[in-house]
Amino acid sequence: GEQQYYKLADAGKDWVFKDETGIPSQPPYNSLIKIIPDLVPDSTLPYPLNNSWGYHDACSGNGKYDVYYETMVRRFGKPENLKDFSLKMQLLNASGYRAIFESVGRKLNETGGVMLWKLNAAFPSVIWQIYDWYLEPNAGYYFMQNAIEPVHVQWNYDDSSVVVVNRSYAGKKDLTCSIEIFTPEGTSTVKQLKKLDIEASSVRQVSSLRETLRETKGISFVLLNLRDNQGNPVSHNVYWISAGDDFTSMNQMPAARLETRLLGAEKSGTENRWTFEIRNSSSRLAFFINPQLWNEKEEIMPTWWSANYFSLSPGEKITVSASCPSDLTSGNPLLKLEGWNTAEEQIPLRVGGSSR
Repeated sequence: GEQQYYKLADAGKDWVFKDETGIPSQPPYNSLIKIIPDLVPDSTLPYPLNNSWGYHDACSGNGKYDVYYETMVRRFGKPENLKDFSLKMQLLNASGYRAIFESVGRKLNETGGVMLWKLNAAFPSVIWQIYDWYLEPNAGYYFMQNAIEPVHVQWNYDDSSVVVVNRSYAGKKDLTCSIEIFTPEGTSTVKQLKKLDIEASSVRQVSSLRETLRETKGISFVLLNLRDNQGNPVSHNVYWISAGDDFTSMNQMPAARLETRLLGAEKSGTENRWTFEIRNSSSRLAFFINPQLWNEKEEIMPTWWSANYFSLSPGEKITVSASCPSDLTSGNPLLKLEGWNTAEEQIPLRVGGSSR
Protein backbone atom coordinates (compact mmCIF):
# COMPACT_ATOMS: atom_id res chain seq x y z
CA GLY A 1 0.00 0.00 0.00
CA GLU A 2 1.00 3.61 0.56
CA GLN A 3 3.71 2.83 3.12
CA GLN A 4 5.41 0.37 0.75
CA TYR A 5 5.95 3.09 -1.83
CA TYR A 6 7.41 5.42 0.76
CA LYS A 7 9.87 2.73 1.89
CA LEU A 8 10.97 2.31 -1.72
CA ALA A 9 11.48 6.04 -2.07
CA ASP A 10 13.47 6.12 1.17
CA ALA A 11 16.11 3.96 -0.51
CA GLY A 12 17.17 7.30 -2.02
CA LYS A 13 20.11 7.16 -4.41
CA ASP A 14 20.27 3.37 -4.09
CA TRP A 15 16.91 3.20 -5.89
CA VAL A 16 17.33 4.93 -9.23
CA PHE A 17 14.22 3.96 -11.17
CA LYS A 18 11.08 1.91 -10.43
CA ASP A 19 9.35 0.28 -13.38
CA GLU A 20 5.96 -1.38 -13.86
CA THR A 21 4.31 0.12 -10.80
CA GLY A 22 0.55 0.26 -10.37
CA ILE A 23 -2.45 -1.29 -8.63
CA PRO A 24 -5.42 -3.36 -9.96
CA SER A 25 -7.68 -0.23 -10.27
CA GLN A 26 -11.35 -1.05 -10.71
CA PRO A 27 -13.27 1.02 -13.32
CA PRO A 28 -16.00 3.41 -12.10
CA TYR A 29 -19.61 2.27 -11.99
CA ASN A 30 -20.71 3.86 -15.28
CA SER A 31 -18.32 1.78 -17.38
CA LEU A 32 -18.24 -1.25 -15.08
CA ILE A 33 -21.87 -2.01 -15.98
CA LYS A 34 -20.78 -2.12 -19.65
CA ILE A 35 -17.65 -4.20 -19.11
CA ILE A 36 -19.34 -7.01 -17.16
CA PRO A 37 -22.21 -8.38 -19.30
CA ASP A 38 -23.59 -10.60 -16.50
CA LEU A 39 -24.07 -8.63 -13.30
CA VAL A 40 -25.96 -11.32 -11.38
CA PRO A 41 -23.80 -12.08 -8.31
CA ASP A 42 -22.74 -15.65 -7.48
CA SER A 43 -23.70 -16.26 -3.85
CA THR A 44 -20.66 -18.52 -3.39
CA LEU A 45 -18.29 -15.65 -4.23
CA PRO A 46 -17.68 -12.27 -2.57
CA TYR A 47 -20.30 -9.72 -3.70
CA PRO A 48 -20.74 -8.75 -6.55
CA LEU A 49 -18.49 -11.30 -8.28
CA ASN A 50 -19.35 -14.19 -10.59
CA ASN A 51 -17.36 -16.17 -13.16
CA SER A 52 -17.70 -13.51 -15.85
CA TRP A 53 -15.62 -11.18 -13.67
CA GLY A 54 -12.74 -13.65 -13.93
CA TYR A 55 -12.98 -13.51 -17.72
CA HIS A 56 -12.42 -9.75 -17.42
CA ASP A 57 -9.31 -10.25 -15.25
CA ALA A 58 -10.65 -10.26 -11.68
CA CYS A 59 -8.10 -12.96 -10.81
CA SER A 60 -5.62 -13.85 -8.10
CA GLY A 61 -1.94 -14.44 -8.89
CA ASN A 62 -0.34 -11.60 -10.83
CA GLY A 63 -3.70 -9.82 -11.06
CA LYS A 64 -3.90 -9.61 -7.24
CA TYR A 65 -7.61 -8.84 -7.47
CA ASP A 66 -8.27 -10.92 -4.35
CA VAL A 67 -5.84 -8.79 -2.30
CA TYR A 68 -7.29 -5.62 -3.81
CA TYR A 69 -10.86 -6.68 -2.96
CA GLU A 70 -10.00 -7.79 0.58
CA THR A 71 -8.23 -4.48 1.24
CA MET A 72 -11.34 -2.57 0.16
CA VAL A 73 -13.57 -4.56 2.52
CA ARG A 74 -11.13 -4.27 5.43
CA ARG A 75 -10.77 -0.51 5.03
CA PHE A 76 -14.26 0.60 4.04
CA GLY A 77 -16.63 -2.26 4.90
CA LYS A 78 -18.54 -4.77 2.80
CA PRO A 79 -20.23 -3.23 -0.23
CA GLU A 80 -23.99 -2.78 0.03
CA ASN A 81 -24.66 -2.58 -3.70
CA LEU A 82 -22.79 -2.29 -6.99
CA LYS A 83 -22.52 1.51 -6.79
CA ASP A 84 -21.20 1.33 -3.23
CA PHE A 85 -18.70 -1.33 -4.32
CA SER A 86 -17.49 0.80 -7.24
CA LEU A 87 -17.13 3.94 -5.13
CA LYS A 88 -15.13 2.20 -2.39
CA MET A 89 -12.80 0.79 -5.04
CA GLN A 90 -12.23 4.35 -6.28
CA LEU A 91 -10.96 5.31 -2.82
CA LEU A 92 -8.33 2.57 -3.13
CA ASN A 93 -7.42 3.75 -6.62
CA ALA A 94 -7.06 7.34 -5.44
CA SER A 95 -4.79 6.69 -2.46
CA GLY A 96 -2.77 4.00 -4.26
CA TYR A 97 -1.82 5.93 -7.37
CA ARG A 98 -1.22 9.12 -5.42
CA ALA A 99 1.17 7.32 -3.06
CA ILE A 100 3.22 5.95 -5.96
CA PHE A 101 4.00 9.37 -7.35
CA GLU A 102 4.09 11.41 -4.15
CA SER A 103 6.63 9.02 -2.61
CA VAL A 104 8.93 9.74 -5.54
CA GLY A 105 8.14 13.47 -5.37
CA ARG A 106 9.37 13.79 -1.79
CA LYS A 107 12.76 12.43 -3.00
CA LEU A 108 12.63 14.63 -6.07
CA ASN A 109 16.35 14.95 -6.67
CA GLU A 110 17.34 11.51 -5.38
CA THR A 111 15.29 9.19 -7.60
CA GLY A 112 15.24 8.68 -11.34
CA GLY A 113 11.47 8.29 -11.60
CA VAL A 114 8.76 5.69 -11.83
CA MET A 115 7.13 4.01 -14.83
CA LEU A 116 3.41 3.28 -14.56
CA TRP A 117 1.91 -0.13 -15.29
CA LYS A 118 -0.33 0.64 -17.00
CA LEU A 119 -2.40 3.26 -18.83
CA ASN A 120 -5.16 1.04 -20.19
CA ALA A 121 -6.03 -2.53 -21.10
CA ALA A 122 -6.30 -4.00 -24.60
CA PHE A 123 -9.51 -5.77 -23.56
CA PRO A 124 -12.48 -4.65 -21.41
CA SER A 125 -10.92 -5.30 -18.02
CA VAL A 126 -11.44 -4.55 -14.34
CA ILE A 127 -7.74 -4.28 -13.41
CA TRP A 128 -4.44 -2.46 -14.08
CA GLN A 129 -5.53 0.73 -15.82
CA ILE A 130 -6.10 4.42 -15.12
CA TYR A 131 -8.69 4.73 -17.87
CA ASP A 132 -10.78 1.86 -19.17
CA TRP A 133 -12.05 0.41 -22.44
CA TYR A 134 -14.72 3.13 -22.65
CA LEU A 135 -12.14 5.90 -22.03
CA GLU A 136 -13.44 6.57 -18.53
CA PRO A 137 -10.67 7.60 -16.09
CA ASN A 138 -10.89 6.15 -12.60
CA ALA A 139 -10.06 8.13 -9.45
CA GLY A 140 -6.44 6.99 -9.63
CA TYR A 141 -5.96 8.95 -12.86
CA TYR A 142 -6.98 12.24 -11.25
CA PHE A 143 -5.01 11.67 -8.04
CA MET A 144 -1.93 10.74 -10.05
CA GLN A 145 -2.44 13.82 -12.24
CA ASN A 146 -2.63 15.96 -9.10
CA ALA A 147 0.46 14.31 -7.54
CA ILE A 148 2.71 15.26 -10.45
CA GLU A 149 1.54 18.86 -10.94
CA PRO A 150 4.40 21.40 -11.29
CA VAL A 151 4.04 22.80 -7.75
CA HIS A 152 2.37 20.39 -5.36
CA VAL A 153 1.49 20.27 -1.67
CA GLN A 154 1.40 16.83 -0.02
CA TRP A 155 1.33 14.97 3.28
CA ASN A 156 3.92 12.20 3.63
CA TYR A 157 2.75 8.89 5.04
CA ASP A 158 6.11 7.89 6.46
CA ASP A 159 6.77 10.83 8.79
CA SER A 160 3.52 12.88 8.72
CA SER A 161 5.30 15.92 7.29
CA VAL A 162 3.58 18.41 5.00
CA VAL A 163 5.85 19.42 2.14
CA VAL A 164 5.72 21.43 -1.07
CA VAL A 165 7.30 19.85 -4.15
CA ASN A 166 8.46 22.26 -6.85
CA ARG A 167 9.14 20.36 -10.07
CA SER A 168 9.49 23.56 -12.08
CA TYR A 169 12.78 25.24 -12.98
CA ALA A 170 11.81 28.53 -11.35
CA GLY A 171 11.70 29.39 -7.67
CA LYS A 172 8.36 30.40 -6.10
CA LYS A 173 8.00 33.20 -3.55
CA ASP A 174 5.29 34.34 -1.16
CA LEU A 175 3.28 31.10 -1.18
CA THR A 176 0.73 30.42 1.56
CA CYS A 177 0.04 26.88 2.70
CA SER A 178 -3.21 26.17 4.57
CA ILE A 179 -3.37 22.98 6.64
CA GLU A 180 -6.70 22.00 8.20
CA ILE A 181 -7.82 18.78 9.88
CA PHE A 182 -11.49 17.77 10.06
CA THR A 183 -13.44 15.07 11.83
CA PRO A 184 -15.96 13.01 9.81
CA GLU A 185 -18.68 15.18 11.37
CA GLY A 186 -17.12 18.27 9.78
CA THR A 187 -15.51 19.81 12.87
CA SER A 188 -12.23 21.60 12.24
CA THR A 189 -9.73 20.52 14.94
CA VAL A 190 -6.49 21.99 13.59
CA LYS A 191 -5.78 24.95 11.30
CA GLN A 192 -2.37 26.27 10.31
CA LEU A 193 -1.28 28.95 7.84
CA LYS A 194 2.34 28.91 6.73
CA LYS A 195 4.18 31.37 4.48
CA LEU A 196 7.03 30.00 2.40
CA ASP A 197 9.40 30.42 -0.51
CA ILE A 198 10.73 27.44 -2.42
CA GLU A 199 13.69 27.09 -4.73
CA ALA A 200 13.51 25.60 -8.22
CA SER A 201 13.44 21.80 -8.47
CA SER A 202 13.29 21.25 -4.72
CA VAL A 203 11.21 20.00 -1.79
CA ARG A 204 10.40 22.24 1.18
CA GLN A 205 8.95 20.98 4.48
CA VAL A 206 6.16 23.21 5.73
CA SER A 207 4.98 21.49 8.91
CA SER A 208 4.86 18.22 10.82
CA LEU A 209 1.56 16.64 11.89
CA ARG A 210 3.12 13.63 13.62
CA GLU A 211 2.21 14.59 17.19
CA THR A 212 -1.17 16.03 16.23
CA LEU A 213 -2.28 12.88 14.39
CA ARG A 214 -0.81 10.60 17.05
CA GLU A 215 -3.20 12.15 19.59
CA THR A 216 -6.20 11.98 17.25
CA LYS A 217 -8.60 9.04 17.46
CA GLY A 218 -10.80 7.77 14.68
CA ILE A 219 -10.67 9.22 11.17
CA SER A 220 -8.99 12.49 10.29
CA PHE A 221 -9.36 14.36 7.01
CA VAL A 222 -6.33 16.50 6.22
CA LEU A 223 -7.04 19.27 3.69
CA LEU A 224 -4.10 21.10 2.15
CA ASN A 225 -4.29 24.23 0.02
CA LEU A 226 -1.40 26.15 -1.52
CA ARG A 227 -1.98 29.67 -2.89
CA ASP A 228 0.17 32.32 -4.53
CA ASN A 229 0.63 35.89 -3.28
CA GLN A 230 -2.56 36.95 -5.11
CA GLY A 231 -4.62 34.27 -3.37
CA ASN A 232 -4.93 32.15 -6.51
CA PRO A 233 -5.01 28.37 -6.01
CA VAL A 234 -1.77 26.55 -6.82
CA SER A 235 -2.39 23.09 -5.34
CA HIS A 236 -5.22 21.32 -3.50
CA ASN A 237 -5.04 17.96 -1.74
CA VAL A 238 -7.00 15.87 0.78
CA TYR A 239 -6.12 12.77 2.82
CA TRP A 240 -8.24 10.39 4.87
CA ILE A 241 -6.20 8.97 7.75
CA SER A 242 -7.01 6.42 10.45
CA ALA A 243 -4.97 4.17 12.70
CA GLY A 244 -5.00 0.68 11.22
CA ASP A 245 -6.60 2.03 8.03
CA ASP A 246 -10.08 1.49 9.49
CA PHE A 247 -12.43 3.80 7.58
CA THR A 248 -15.68 1.89 8.04
CA SER A 249 -17.27 4.72 10.05
CA MET A 250 -17.01 6.95 6.96
CA ASN A 251 -20.20 5.23 5.80
CA GLN A 252 -22.06 7.32 8.39
CA MET A 253 -20.62 10.72 7.46
CA PRO A 254 -23.25 13.49 7.73
CA ALA A 255 -24.48 14.96 4.47
CA ALA A 256 -22.98 18.08 2.88
CA ARG A 257 -24.56 20.42 0.30
CA LEU A 258 -23.12 21.77 -2.93
CA GLU A 259 -23.90 24.86 -4.97
CA THR A 260 -22.84 24.97 -8.62
CA ARG A 261 -22.50 27.91 -11.01
CA LEU A 262 -21.78 27.70 -14.70
CA LEU A 263 -19.04 30.24 -15.39
CA GLY A 264 -18.72 29.65 -19.11
CA ALA A 265 -19.68 27.47 -22.05
CA GLU A 266 -18.06 27.52 -25.44
CA LYS A 267 -17.63 25.51 -28.59
CA SER A 268 -14.17 25.39 -30.11
CA GLY A 269 -13.56 23.34 -33.23
CA THR A 270 -14.69 19.80 -32.53
CA GLU A 271 -14.97 20.25 -28.75
CA ASN A 272 -17.44 21.70 -26.28
CA ARG A 273 -16.08 23.14 -23.04
CA TRP A 274 -17.75 24.17 -19.80
CA THR A 275 -16.32 25.85 -16.70
CA PHE A 276 -18.03 25.38 -13.33
CA GLU A 277 -17.65 26.79 -9.85
CA ILE A 278 -18.57 24.17 -7.25
CA ARG A 279 -18.98 25.38 -3.67
CA ASN A 280 -19.58 23.52 -0.43
CA SER A 281 -22.41 25.57 1.06
CA SER A 282 -22.75 23.43 4.18
CA SER A 283 -20.97 23.25 7.54
CA ARG A 284 -19.79 19.71 6.74
CA LEU A 285 -16.87 18.38 4.75
CA ALA A 286 -17.98 17.48 1.20
CA PHE A 287 -15.96 14.38 0.38
CA PHE A 288 -14.90 12.74 -2.90
CA ILE A 289 -17.04 14.81 -5.29
CA ASN A 290 -17.33 13.28 -8.76
CA PRO A 291 -18.72 15.62 -11.46
CA GLN A 292 -19.78 13.96 -14.71
CA LEU A 293 -21.08 15.14 -18.10
CA TRP A 294 -24.11 13.20 -19.32
CA ASN A 295 -26.10 13.15 -22.54
CA GLU A 296 -29.55 11.58 -22.40
CA LYS A 297 -29.10 8.43 -20.23
CA GLU A 298 -25.36 7.88 -20.54
CA GLU A 299 -22.17 9.49 -19.29
CA ILE A 300 -20.20 11.19 -22.05
CA MET A 301 -16.93 9.35 -22.61
CA PRO A 302 -14.35 10.66 -23.09
CA THR A 303 -14.67 13.81 -21.00
CA TRP A 304 -11.53 15.68 -19.92
CA TRP A 305 -11.81 17.22 -16.44
CA SER A 306 -9.28 19.61 -14.92
CA ALA A 307 -9.97 17.96 -11.54
CA ASN A 308 -12.25 15.24 -10.22
CA TYR A 309 -12.96 13.18 -7.07
CA PHE A 310 -12.02 16.27 -5.03
CA SER A 311 -13.12 17.28 -1.52
CA LEU A 312 -14.13 20.67 -0.15
CA SER A 313 -14.08 22.03 3.37
CA PRO A 314 -17.11 24.03 4.64
CA GLY A 315 -17.49 27.15 2.49
CA GLU A 316 -14.66 26.17 0.15
CA LYS A 317 -15.08 26.38 -3.62
CA ILE A 318 -13.22 25.10 -6.67
CA THR A 319 -13.27 26.02 -10.35
CA VAL A 320 -13.18 23.06 -12.71
CA SER A 321 -13.45 22.73 -16.46
CA ALA A 322 -14.71 19.88 -18.63
CA SER A 323 -14.48 19.31 -22.37
CA CYS A 324 -15.69 16.59 -24.69
CA PRO A 325 -16.14 15.93 -28.43
CA SER A 326 -18.99 18.13 -29.67
CA ASP A 327 -20.64 15.31 -31.62
CA LEU A 328 -21.41 13.61 -28.27
CA THR A 329 -23.58 16.50 -27.00
CA SER A 330 -26.27 16.71 -29.68
CA GLY A 331 -29.07 15.75 -27.27
CA ASN A 332 -29.66 17.22 -23.84
CA PRO A 333 -26.32 17.43 -22.02
CA LEU A 334 -26.28 17.87 -18.26
CA LEU A 335 -23.87 18.06 -15.37
CA LYS A 336 -24.32 15.31 -12.80
CA LEU A 337 -22.70 15.70 -9.39
CA GLU A 338 -22.17 12.72 -7.10
CA GLY A 339 -20.17 12.47 -3.89
CA TRP A 340 -19.47 10.27 -0.90
CA ASN A 341 -21.75 12.31 1.35
CA THR A 342 -23.60 14.61 -1.07
CA ALA A 343 -26.93 14.02 -2.76
CA GLU A 344 -26.92 13.49 -6.51
CA GLU A 345 -27.61 16.66 -8.49
CA GLN A 346 -28.41 17.11 -12.19
CA ILE A 347 -28.00 20.49 -13.90
CA PRO A 348 -29.17 20.83 -17.54
CA LEU A 349 -26.71 22.50 -19.90
CA ARG A 350 -26.65 23.83 -23.41
CA VAL A 351 -23.68 24.42 -25.66
CA GLY A 352 -22.39 27.99 -25.78
CA GLY A 353 -24.71 29.32 -23.07
CA SER A 354 -25.75 29.11 -19.45
CA SER A 355 -27.63 26.37 -17.66
CA ARG A 356 -31.36 26.45 -18.04
